[in-house]
Amino acid sequence: MVPQLTRLKQAGADVLFLVANVAPSAQVVKSLDRMNWDVPVVSHWGPAGGRFSELAGPGGARVHFIQTYSFSGRLSPKGEAVLAALKNKYPEIKSLADVTPAVGIANAYDGMHLTALAIANAGSTEGPKIREGFYAIDKYDGLIKSYSKPFTPANHDALGPADYIFTYFKEGEIIR
Repeated sequence: MVPQLTRLKQAGADVLFLVANVAPSAQVVKSLDRMNWDVPVVSHWGPAGGRFSELAGPGGARVHFIQTYSFSGRLSPKGEAVLAALKNKYPEIKSLADVTPAVGIANAYDGMHLTALAIANAGSTEGPKIREGFYAIDKYDGLIKSYSKPFTPANHDALGPADYIFTYFKEGEIIR
């Protein structure tokens, strides 16, 4: 990636917006390190999964990415319960760095519970009835947040701008 990054540097770029998953993101960081270019890097949650911090090395800490959840810091009771269940089911989890991708786990956890509520509300697994079941969800205390009327005919996304956080890797752990 050095030739491409060199052109960006020569053009005066002062930040990189990265849309890539683990391996390509790590390659960009390693190339930045080879160039000795200390430019901020902002990404979606793609680098959050897998072995990014291992592959990218210390320069990986420069990448700040946006996502909906991190298991670091003070957790809600639901966060504590989910983390305990993960550690119980997967004994190879020794630290928070081993919980990857945390955001994928959280999104899937809340998404599946919201879908189960919608199916229960619908009393059916037929698509149009499930859609109406989503609209009928009143409240759900999720992992990412407490949802209140998360879906309407005009709003099909239960998450909004306030539900996203910026994070980065520190010693393999995703920190807010």
